[in-house]
Amino acid sequence: MTPSKAPLSFLGTWKLANVECSRPDLPHPTSGLTTFTQEEDGIHYSADSTWSDGRTTNVSAVLQLDGTWSPVTGSQLVDSLSFKGREDGSFEAKGMKGGVHSVTTRATYSQDGRTSTAHWELAGPNGTTITWETTSERQ
Repeated sequence: MTPSKAPLSFLGTWKLANVECSRPDLPHPTSGLTTFTQEEDGIHYSADSTWSDGRTTNVSAVLQLDGTWSPVTGSQLVDSLSFKGREDGSFEAKGMKGGVHSVTTRATYSQDGRTSTAHWELAGPNGTTITWETTSERQ
């Protein structure tokens, strides 16, 4: 795992506080709890979410900070993630499903470390792009 020069702002547990979706008629998360913990073998990621269509997901992965592709379980959006820690302690993640790019996420953190803002871009139906912005609060 590549060391970061800044503290890893994303470590901890985050509760979804707000979602603004560009296509509210398509499924998007409405509630969720995400946890990042640093272990010897990488960053352990888990996310329990409820979606606007009523389904629930329990996603997990062990991620590296250097962009290495890692397998993901429990997600309907991705089966692998490439995760890069950034110099400011934030991150960028790219996801693939069946070998095809499906999602990009960029997350930033408030200076006090209490709030996360993430911008999501997903490959939607018929070549469209679905975006959403999420705000989460540290638990």
